[in-house]
Amino acid sequence: MIVLKNFYYTENHLWLRKIGIYDFCIGITDFAQKEIGEIHLIEFNEKQGVIRKGESWGSVYGINKTFQLIAPCDCKIIEVNQNITIKPSHINTDPYNCWFFILSANISAGEFLTYKEYTQIIK
Repeated sequence: MIVLKNFYYTENHLWLRKIGIYDFCIGITDFAQKEIGEIHLIEFNEKQGVIRKGESWGSVYGINKTFQLIAPCDCKIIEVNQNITIKPSHINTDPYNCWFFILSANISAGEFLTYKEYTQIIK
């Protein structure tokens, strides 16, 4: 199981990579993509703008299960990666480079799980 040390994680198996002062790329973890199985379809909610913590912003459909994308914090979606919907199975081969959204949020790193905390959850 691949878990990268310089990323933040959520209990819902999302990763966040900081790319600016308040901006993050977000995607699903290696653990999540293995649980889902081969990914066939990704649907994003068309709602743009501000998303509240706990709201669904889309779904990932795979052979084994469907995975709801749940917002880890109050945030503003800056960009949606539409390329990932063209060939969603790329997530299965490279989950940490296949991001779903770029979001902006005024949050602290302490709101998310560290590498060590996340590896304890998935054991």
